[in-house]
Amino acid sequence: MDGYRPSPDEQARSDRAQATLERACLAHFGLDWEGPEESALEFGSRSIASERVARFGVVDRDQAARHGYQPPPWSTRNPRVRAALAQHHHDTPPEVKKVLYGLAPEYGGRRVPTGGCRAKAARQLMRGVPQADRSLPARLEKQAMAASAQDPRLAAVGRAWTSCMERAGHRYASPETAAHEPRWRDNGVPTEEERAVAVADVRCQEETRYLPTLVNVTAERQRELIGRHATELGRLKRLMEIRARNVAEALSADPTAPSPPAAGEQGGSA
Repeated sequence: MDGYRPSPDEQARSDRAQATLERACLAHFGLDWEGPEESALEFGSRSIASERVARFGVVDRDQAARHGYQPPPWSTRNPRVRAALAQHHHDTPPEVKKVLYGLAPEYGGRRVPTGGCRAKAARQLMRGVPQADRSLPARLEKQAMAASAQDPRLAAVGRAWTSCMERAGHRYASPETAAHEPRWRDNGVPTEEERAVAVADVRCQEETRYLPTLVNVTAERQRELIGRHATELGRLKRLMEIRARNVAEALSADPTAPSPPAAGEQGGSA
């Protein structure tokens, strides 16, 4: 399903194109605005990278040994990271707010676009795209995960994982129950016990081939759903292609716009 949702790099380019168009629109009103702070521009792409890394739980021994089941410090799933990113934004001048968010019908004798420059920029990036359900991939991903949970192959490796964990002195029905132990959630900071359980969890996943089985079964279910929803997903793919062209056009019109981070720079080990 990743092919029907923006990648971290695509999201970064889209967010920078949005900011570029907003600045150009504001300049039309004689307003000079440098746009969102770099951390705000990176938030969308970092969020996608963080979600992709975490979608199958903790699967890396080093991460388990360092952070247990807590989101690593580079992840936007980490509450401290989210709080820090929320605090680091430029204060938008009042005059800019009026035009950016459409809080006034006109400014400097010029009519403010409906919804302001932010809404106008969003419309420009969606120019010419077909109607498509952009929430469909997320819904289909949930359906695929639910169907995977009933697959006998996953049930078999799940039993093997439970036996492996019992031999290590930990009683959990599945990697999900281990990861969502209430004690880990309440701590916020990984305890020695949490890290030990997480390391044993990853080791047992490796021994039982739990992760490869989960990935293969989930991919099968996703492919089945893609086949059933080929028409709707085809429209969504077309939307993404046209939007990508609009993004490229917006970025090429502003040679001073900063480039997004290169691949591999999206937060830690993402």
